[in-house]
Amino acid sequence: EVRDDLKLMIDSPKLYLHGIDLANATNIGLQFGASLYGRESELQTLKECYQRSISSECEVAMVCGPSGVGKSKLSQEFARSVNENGKSIFFSGRFDKIESQPLHAISSAFDKYCAWVSVEDQLTAGRVSSALKEIVGDDMACLVAVMPSLANILGDDFNANQSNKINNAVDAQKKLRYLFCQFVEVIARCHEEPLILFLDDCQWIDSASVALLYQILMMSGSSIRDHRFF
Repeated sequence: EVRDDLKLMIDSPKLYLHGIDLANATNIGLQFGASLYGRESELQTLKECYQRSISSECEVAMVCGPSGVGKSKLSQEFARSVNENGKSIFFSGRFDKIESQPLHAISSAFDKYCAWVSVEDQLTAGRVSSALKEIVGDDMACLVAVMPSLANILGDDFNANQSNKINNAVDAQKKLRYLFCQFVEVIARCHEEPLILFLDDCQWIDSASVALLYQILMMSGSSIRDHRFF
């Protein structure tokens, strides 16, 4: 049995490692491929959720389980399967136990989106820029403060020095959540492809992010209903 063989290897390593160049042995042994095994049912469930979200209203899927069971791998395989041939736009963020900045994971995900679209899809970036300037206006600086790459979309005419600071922290957070919703509405409207937001390590999610995600979900019944966001 495998257990007995492993015990023998531990007890008599020289017998099993005889003739092996240990300095170059990093690629010797059991190799794991990139395929996903034993999660076909869960992967199919994610795909079905995704199909519902792009055919009707936006939807949230939660991938739960103990550490090490393959949640991230399942999510990566799902992203690969729906992102083939440019069928969707996938961007991600990760919550952190140590990171204390509210909305950090979500702003990081959208910042990555801004960096990507400003380089890879300049036509859409132009549409996003025009729509944001029209809808958000002078409050753009609030979004750029948490998504620096947004400045690449807005172009040279954006005034990075303009400020719309609010002294009350609660009011500032509410305003930022509102602006994020405006941002999501704009990018969902400017893309023909469905948008997929993946957030990892949600056990560390902050209350501001919970409130923002709830607001985005509520938008699915109104302003972004005809657009696809998962």
